Amino acid sequence: MKVLLYLASNSPFYQNLYPSIKKGFEEAGCEVHGDANLLAKKELIEKIKLFKPDFVFEMNRVKSEIENFPKGVIHICWLVDFWGRVHDELKGSDILYVWADEWVKHFQKIGMKEVYHLPPATDKTIYKPLKLKKRYDFIFLGHISKNWTDEELSRKIGFKDKKIVYFKDLLPYAKKYVTAKNNNVSFLDSLADENIILNNSIDKTIIYDISNRTYRQIRREYFIDVFTKTSDNIVIYGSENWKLYDAYSLYYKGYISKADEINRVICESNILLHDGNYPHFRTFDAMASGVVVAAAQPPDNFDNPWRKLGFKDGEDYINVDIYSKKIDIKLFKDKNLLKKISQNAKEKVLKEHLWVHRAQRVLKDVSDLLKRNKDVKRQL
Repeated sequence: MKVLLYLASNSPFYQNLYPSIKKGFEEAGCEVHGDANLLAKKELIEKIKLFKPDFVFEMNRVKSEIENFPKGVIHICWLVDFWGRVHDELKGSDILYVWADEWVKHFQKIGMKEVYHLPPATDKTIYKPLKLKKRYDFIFLGHISKNWTDEELSRKIGFKDKKIVYFKDLLPYAKKYVTAKNNNVSFLDSLADENIILNNSIDKTIIYDISNRTYRQIRREYFIDVFTKTSDNIVIYGSENWKLYDAYSLYYKGYISKADEINRVICESNILLHDGNYPHFRTFDAMASGVVVAAAQPPDNFDNPWRKLGFKDGEDYINVDIYSKKIDIKLFKDKNLLKKISQNAKEKVLKEHLWVHRAQRVLKDVSDLLKRNKDVKRQL
């Protein structure tokens, strides 16, 4: 099959990721053109006319957002980030893949049928064990936002009991939500339970700040604090915003843009810390590199995403109960256990979680779609 593949941006992260995903499709037998960055809509239409792909695979953009998308070409969106949009705005693609299995049911509630979970994967030619001395007990890789400015905090976002609600008023509710062991609705939906009514006119930036940035910032601090209270042998790599936080500036070592350098710093540590509710690119990268992943326990209302992918706590990764705010540091010092876990995880990732495995899944879903919908004609 011929595939047009576009990711989310020209950032170093996606520039590193693009060739790995492209190679995965090529290993699955596809001819692939594309880029790390989404094309402008008119340029994409021209590229489709010239290349005549069987399907277009884009990250975060749905077909309804592309005017005059050609008939006879399947459009696939892999939704990794909502970018401030809501579910109803993310329709139209022939197949919608979502970052988290938990998201599937939310799209099904609004009538979408071709929506599936597609987790990330890794590239074994980049992420692999290196014979390096272990310098750190724990490594954290990732971004953190800047602290909120006075202007951001003073934004009017809604009402509570006829009183104006400013953005700063949401932060206590956000912390309560993030640190709760069980949540039955999204944070946005939970505001109604607090009698907070959001303005209809608030823009996507504010929606993103409420539903993504706030959540990530609070949860990331909450998770890392669990470990800084028990160990000072921690290293953090990511954006320079870490320098703005007194609690973490001591651990911050800089920003790394090259994939082989990321692999090196992973291999210099015993354990990669992951605060997210779901497996991430970096978790599979670490596992392929022979490094143990310690992942934050998701809320009780989540089906454990690790378990659904076949990973077992204490055998393939370490589940961290962040809600108790206590960890057994002896567990993370047990070299024999860490060695066993790292070996198990590496074997599982190499067998089931490389980019070629994800490409094969996509190709199967495309084939099944064509069989179910005989009116969908491939443009060969």
